[in-house]
Amino acid sequence: MEQTEKIVKLWKELGIDHINFKFNCGGDSMGDTDIEIFDKENEWVENQELVDYFDRETYNNVEFYVNSDGHYQGESGCVEITLNEDEDDFYYIKNAQSEWSERFDGKTKVSLTDEEAAFVSEFVDNLNGEEDNFTINYKKDFILTDKQEKLVESLEQKINKTCYTFEPEDAEGEATDWFVFTTNEDNEDLVLVGNDLTLKVSREYTIYRDSD
Repeated sequence: MEQTEKIVKLWKELGIDHINFKFNCGGDSMGDTDIEIFDKENEWVENQELVDYFDRETYNNVEFYVNSDGHYQGESGCVEITLNEDEDDFYYIKNAQSEWSERFDGKTKVSLTDEEAAFVSEFVDNLNGEEDNFTINYKKDFILTDKQEKLVESLEQKINKTCYTFEPEDAEGEATDWFVFTTNEDNEDLVLVGNDLTLKVSREYTIYRDSD
């Protein structure tokens, strides 16, 4: 008797209704999987022979997309396995969501105090950075005073908070903590109007889509 025939026979003897093959994958590898067996009363069934068989055969009948590229992150979901009574084999129906990383851009303003605005206007050529990395490029050489160091700390805190809470108009999905910002897009001069400093911010979002 072929292996599939044996499994079909065992399936019928145990009164199995369906099997759920739960999975997640990405990062160029298959992640954790879990096999749940249910009978026609929707009671959970333990049977190692069925687990071993479908732990192999699911991969022969279902395509999983494991290769990440920085844009596509992976997928997770469940393969429902049921008996094909007519052919004495099995149906494998995959229900999954894929995870994508998208970046969305936009412009926003951060309001400075009079002292912060005066400091930026006199000394700062541009500001840029990303999560946990704040950089100021100065127009000229000078020695920072203690008071100016506090102004720099205040600028960093304000800009980080603004970037964390900024949502570009066309953004979709769930925002992550990652962002990158600059005050000088395309090598243009820093824009400071009154006390309002313009930032160009790019934020990263996680988007979930139905997977094939």
